Amino acid sequence: MARLRFPGQAFLNRSILMIYMVPAIVLVIPLYSVFSQLGLRNTLLGLLIVYPATTVPVALYMLQGYFRGLPPELEEAGLMDGLGRFGVIRKITLPLSLPALASVALYVFMIAWNEFLFAFMFLDDPGIFTLARGVVALDSSEVPRQNLMAGAVVATVPILMIFLWFERFLVQGLTAGSVKG
Repeated sequence: MARLRFPGQAFLNRSILMIYMVPAIVLVIPLYSVFSQLGLRNTLLGLLIVYPATTVPVALYMLQGYFRGLPPELEEAGLMDGLGRFGVIRKITLPLSLPALASVALYVFMIAWNEFLFAFMFLDDPGIFTLARGVVALDSSEVPRQNLMAGAVVATVPILMIFLWFERFLVQGLTAGSVKG
């Protein structure tokens, strides 16, 4: 979407931005109604539909800027060397975009991991609560605040581990995309 030109490209790009700008609270009541009618409320399938629908526009918007920053000369050189469009993407664009893909994947995962609103509205069964929803469900006068804080700390550990694993891709990306003269 960032590199290829086609009719309606500007409209599609603006639509992605507009979807990104819609607050989640505006979507809760319509989604609650639709999911209740379809039997998707109180199921993980409902969340598996909502999370990508809310994070894909963010990812597309972030990646568009990165792909527009890649020099088109690299793709043109691949096409001149006999690669097809798919070969250019697979052998040139994708390796150069690994740092961006890693950072966007980490950001999207953090959004979905920390998401509370949809899980709070759609899930009632404690057996399928997300971590954030489960910690809030423990908030009562019977559970000490120290235990809730421990739950919040435990919720950050997976994000920390994934970040430390993705860090090598982010550091490699500082020099991988440079064009040498």
